[in-house]
Amino acid sequence: MIKDSELISVRNRVNGSVGYKLDGNFHRTFEAGETKKVPFKELRELQYAPGGEYALNNLLVVENQEALDELNMKTEPEYFYKEEDIRKLLFESDNIDAFADFLDFAPVGAIEIAKELAIKDRVPDVRKRELLSKKTGLNIDNAIKVNEIMDAEDEKKEAPAKERRVKVEEPKEESPKRRTSVPKYNVVTKK
Repeated sequence: MIKDSELISVRNRVNGSVGYKLDGNFHRTFEAGETKKVPFKELRELQYAPGGEYALNNLLVVENQEALDELNMKTEPEYFYKEEDIRKLLFESDNIDAFADFLDFAPVGAIEIAKELAIKDRVPDVRKRELLSKKTGLNIDNAIKVNEIMDAEDEKKEAPAKERRVKVEEPKEESPKRRTSVPKYNVVTKK
């Protein structure tokens, strides 16, 4: 049995900050990818706080199996996947069944990381794109195309102005000359 004061390593799984509030005054925030050691008592309180169980299952990773057992959290191996593990599954592995299992058993936060990586780094495997699209409801192919278009537009904006390689003589402008004489007006003033 884990003592309430024992420090447990907890990692933020998502690419944004995750925070929770306990006992009305206590507030803890995890920045993207940050790992903190928190007392086991805090995890037990978080599990019963509104949204706490969801945060523990999907947004945070409790990196201690004994603590998970005491919290009665049933986890699959995908629960512990870090971004590098997900990247390997997306880009280095040809095992489509392993990727399908990942999508079926991974927490929401891990699937979000897979979606972001697939779009940002343009996952080349069409089968993985299709599986991820079905799981998330987001058309990964279209999202990649949109990013490509946006990148192309950014490159156009950043392109330096073209310079001539041959000097071109600019025509000299002469001031216009009158073709008629200036009319003379007789100005009359009243006194």
